[in-house]
Amino acid sequence: MAASEDTGPDKNPRFRYARRAEVLGKSIFEHPPDTIILSSGLAYPPLLPDVVREAGDAAGDHVTEAMQYGPLMGLDDLRDQIADFVAEDGVRCTRDNVLVTYGAKSALDLACRVFIEPGDRMIVTRPTYMSALHIMRTHNVSFLAVAQDEEGLDTDELEHELKRLEANGERAPKLLFDIPDFHNPTGITMSLARRKRLIELAQKWGFVILEDDPYRRLRFEGEALPPLKALDETGVVVALGTVSKILAPGLRVGWALGEPEVVRRMAFQKADGGSNPFAQRIVVDLMRSNKMALHIDEVRDRMREHRDAMIGAFAEHLPEITIRAPEGGYFLWAELPDGADAEAISDLAVEHGVEVSTGRLCFPEAGPGNFLRLAYSYVGPDVIRDGVARLAQAYRAFERAA
Repeated sequence: MAASEDTGPDKNPRFRYARRAEVLGKSIFEHPPDTIILSSGLAYPPLLPDVVREAGDAAGDHVTEAMQYGPLMGLDDLRDQIADFVAEDGVRCTRDNVLVTYGAKSALDLACRVFIEPGDRMIVTRPTYMSALHIMRTHNVSFLAVAQDEEGLDTDELEHELKRLEANGERAPKLLFDIPDFHNPTGITMSLARRKRLIELAQKWGFVILEDDPYRRLRFEGEALPPLKALDETGVVVALGTVSKILAPGLRVGWALGEPEVVRRMAFQKADGGSNPFAQRIVVDLMRSNKMALHIDEVRDRMREHRDAMIGAFAEHLPEITIRAPEGGYFLWAELPDGADAEAISDLAVEHGVEVSTGRLCFPEAGPGNFLRLAYSYVGPDVIRDGVARLAQAYRAFERAA
């Protein structure tokens, strides 16, 4: 097709894009060749599960189920298995509380579709999960950002902000999004007292808590605390789960747990209809056979080794950078000395053959520029150590140029 004469660099484009699509940036899944990836929570390739038998069963004995459009709420067998799975953490529910989705991010999007009108407030931590922020922004939310400390989301600050909004006659938030266990990106685990207090605030002020819980089973040390959903007596928590971190992200199977009226409303917002029943059947078989439980044990042990390798590499190559050792999960949050420019350093890191994420991507509004988020999930300990050594070279180059 011949280009229109008004499509030059100084002309208006012939495509009238939506505002959300005006900026064409770089995908987090695009990486220069031979770059060590410490930026994204991809699965460790040697640990991807063997699902040949399960896939064969789905395409054989269950072919009429697996190759059709699936039920809107998900396969009943999987909903029952998910209810049993979360019961191990003290969550009491039945299949009526379970909606199967294309991963936890899809569940977050559906919850926003159900609750959010443009301009509604949404509570998030400062910082929070970068991809969740992107989803929320597509719904034109207004953020109420709350700080964290070593116990997680600062509930005293949240209560102060809620009272301030009420005193000013402003709209109260409808939703709160948080990751209580091994928070992405900070690695913080919310204390039991804060969990209970947060639920009390939700009940008093009428907002719904979206509890994202992808890493809970990947605890390396410390005592497991009950998820928010296990403490919820009134239905103010909608729990978002996924097999992406404990099995394989390519399966694209997740769920939402909530009051039946909530998850059914979420289901009717689905653009995908019944969510891939082929993958759902594979996950059912993995859960029933105990193969998933054994796989989680293996992933947890390996991720502990990866975390320790990254922490050790920072101690060796970048001791001036402050890091917190998370008790589980995939991510490490690095605080650079004052005056360091994380964006400049992350750009230099690519030139040195390693990719990390600038922490600014994790703040709902303009945030500090001296944080990096790193993932230790995708490559092995030796490569992690090499990647941190390369990051140190980039950091020294930044120091010399400053």
